[in-house]
Amino acid sequence: MSRIELKTLTPIHIGNGNFLQNNADFVVYRENDDSFINVIDPRKILALVGEEHLEDWMLSIENSNDTVASFVGRHNKYAKPDDYALRVITNYADVKRGDTLKECLHNGMGLYYIPGSSIKGAIRTAVLSTLSKGKALESKIKDRSNRINAKQVEKDFFGKDPNRDVFRFLQVGDAYFDGDCGIATRMVNLNIRKKDDLMDYSKTQIVEAIGLENSSTLQMKIAGDYYRWVKSQKPEDIADLPQGMESLSSLFMLINIYSEELISSEIDSWTELQERYSGAEHYIENMQSILEEIKKCRKGKECVLRIGYGIGWRFITGGWSESLGNFDEVVSASRPKNHLYNEYVFPKSRRLDEDSDVFGFVKLLIND
Repeated sequence: MSRIELKTLTPIHIGNGNFLQNNADFVVYRENDDSFINVIDPRKILALVGEEHLEDWMLSIENSNDTVASFVGRHNKYAKPDDYALRVITNYADVKRGDTLKECLHNGMGLYYIPGSSIKGAIRTAVLSTLSKGKALESKIKDRSNRINAKQVEKDFFGKDPNRDVFRFLQVGDAYFDGDCGIATRMVNLNIRKKDDLMDYSKTQIVEAIGLENSSTLQMKIAGDYYRWVKSQKPEDIADLPQGMESLSSLFMLINIYSEELISSEIDSWTELQERYSGAEHYIENMQSILEEIKKCRKGKECVLRIGYGIGWRFITGGWSESLGNFDEVVSASRPKNHLYNEYVFPKSRRLDEDSDVFGFVKLLIND
């Protein structure tokens, strides 16, 4: 196993599926010029107000004009938000009464973490995109029911089923984060539409995330010896190891080439759109800064990868299908009510926060 250092270049959100309600599941408060969100610990509240007031608490939650802070204050005038907090998040959003908070994934000890499965999935996409480049895969992206999906493409490159899949031999551990690294920020859209301004605030969402410039370590390994042993015993039971997966060093180089190409394409596309629209300037600048991080990576030692929430369709899929002759069918399957948006490019929107900061970029460093 190699020891890998992971550094967040931008905020990272890996969700647990929960949405927390303002003034019921969390409270917002200020200290001087700083804003914080306290996620509520119900056990601490009961300890402060007494279990005999449990029914009063339920009535308070149902009352839209009441808040947790007011309820606790009525029964314990000395209580402060920190006294009943499960965790404290640095807040950069203007939180409204009806807002919800999209919660991050935490382990049983309450630590933020990025699962190895998320990192491995992003690596798999990078390898798939690289292998697909220049290949005639139009007939491969449809299943027997004529529906669009990449299952057959993945089977051809990686193996027919999980037992034969070469990614069995890429082992990636979880990355845990210590300290107060949580932030909350409001996500908006960069959206191509009839308006000249690309910034779209119609579908905003406050998201909890691991803040930028936080570091963790994890274990990663390509089990080459084990792969070669399995391949020698039953060659038909395992797919060929793709080029670029011979070692972690070669894999990191593949990831960087893939990330650089996707980001460069993003910059070119939105720079061209700037001739017709306004609002993408900061997004382009932020993507250029990530591109510079890639170019500074030590070859075979460091790479930049994008994972998690807010990364968009192109980074989720790797964008490899864009070169296919039947990409229009991919678009139709990927975009609901596509017939209403035929005049626009696909994908036509990107998720970013109110300051045009992007989500999802991490730097990986082999630290043997």
